[in-house]
Amino acid sequence: MNLKKLISVLDVEKVVGPLDRNVKGLTYDSREVKRGFLFVAIAGFREDGHRFIPEAIGKGVGVVVVEKEISSPHQGLTFIRVRSSREALARLSNYWYGFPSRELKLIGITGTNGKTTTTYLIESILKKAGYGVGRISTINYDLGSGPVPSRITTPESQDLHRMLRKMADGGIDYVAMEVSSHSLALHRVDGVQFEFAVFTNFSTDHLDFHKTIEHYLEAKVSLFRDRVPGRAAVNVDDPTAPHIMRRISCPLITYAVKKKARVKGKILRRGPRGSSFLVQIDKDKPLRVDLPLLGSHNVYNALAAISVASAEEVPPPIIKEGLEAVKRIPGRLECVQNKRDLDVFVDYAHTPDALEKVLRSLRQVARGKLWVVFGCGGDRDTGKRPLMGKVSLKLADYSVITSDNPRSEDPEKIIAAIEEGIKEEGGQKDEDYTTATDRREAIRIALGRMRRGDTLLIAGKGHESMQIFKDRAVEFSDSKVVRDLLSRDSSV
Repeated sequence: MNLKKLISVLDVEKVVGPLDRNVKGLTYDSREVKRGFLFVAIAGFREDGHRFIPEAIGKGVGVVVVEKEISSPHQGLTFIRVRSSREALARLSNYWYGFPSRELKLIGITGTNGKTTTTYLIESILKKAGYGVGRISTINYDLGSGPVPSRITTPESQDLHRMLRKMADGGIDYVAMEVSSHSLALHRVDGVQFEFAVFTNFSTDHLDFHKTIEHYLEAKVSLFRDRVPGRAAVNVDDPTAPHIMRRISCPLITYAVKKKARVKGKILRRGPRGSSFLVQIDKDKPLRVDLPLLGSHNVYNALAAISVASAEEVPPPIIKEGLEAVKRIPGRLECVQNKRDLDVFVDYAHTPDALEKVLRSLRQVARGKLWVVFGCGGDRDTGKRPLMGKVSLKLADYSVITSDNPRSEDPEKIIAAIEEGIKEEGGQKDEDYTTATDRREAIRIALGRMRRGDTLLIAGKGHESMQIFKDRAVEFSDSKVVRDLLSRDSSV
């Protein structure tokens, strides 16, 4: 592709070198550079791509896009300086792959909790309606030929546009996609044309990155304000809904259980195998759905999916069939079957709000005592640690505080921060909770003390298959650990 034509989408501040040249490829990863490529140097959080420019030059790169001053240009190369390399990568990628989102109907889901489940529910409904559906989520990506592991919730802009191009060329009609606050703040979804944007809910999280709750909320708002989707769906039971809706200029669909809404749900029954609810869309006849997912929060996720599907004119019987077909979402209140008559669930809940919702849901169906094993991730929002401790004391009969992904932090210090919240509310060690730095040992302690009919929630990691420490990552799956412990010793 001609360089001059390619950079026409950029706001260029300075050019050093020829523009009349051919670009053979595009990348932001110096390891992928080949002769004649364009390399975008991004200043990341752990590494600065500008440091790898010499490596790219050694591999024969032709063009380098930077956001820092060009100090010593090389003969035969072209350096292009822009205000933001991340913005530039998004614009270049969108152009390079031929504006793929224009050929698809993208449904972007944002919110603190519920994004993954909502993508799965939307996917199931639209597939039942006969459409080709792709999915981009925290658990995995499915571009139309089966799931592949995901590294981050919303891919970097070049990877995202490459995926969208593959889906467009592969006959995909819709893409259900999680849109994280990080991706919005870091321009990963710049240039993506959304047919639909969904807001699930909002609570504290990611303050290690956004610094303030206000900045975190504004990142979520930007999906509706700056990207201007074709339509939007908002959970009006959430306290932040008015703030979101004031920034929406496209047609809006509201959904709720408590407040008046276009898509109105009424919960009929909550049980260990799921929830039954009625949904009324505008003035249509109420539709009964027997959702095989546990918890009132999943009714809200279903209402979000119904809002999208009904706007896309999917018939109510197909909506019902699609929702009732979703039997399991990995790491989302996933039940671990066993022969000890214990109700063991693994869930990704890693915020105070998510932990509270899941524990409340389990309390409603628990036959005996309610136990919880959880920790908090290292190098992440520290403010939520004592809050999660308070939630566990209030809603669980007994808590085992342990490690999540400690990363570079001392696991015992993270546990101590969680303990602070428990102690502030009068919780006593041994009587109300205990601690175990080793996550496997924490699960073993809980299983060993449980009695028939008791319920255990193992929260925080959900579907994850690795545990991340400062100097290593090891294989660790909560559900596999439970199965292994119970198979080794019936009394654990």
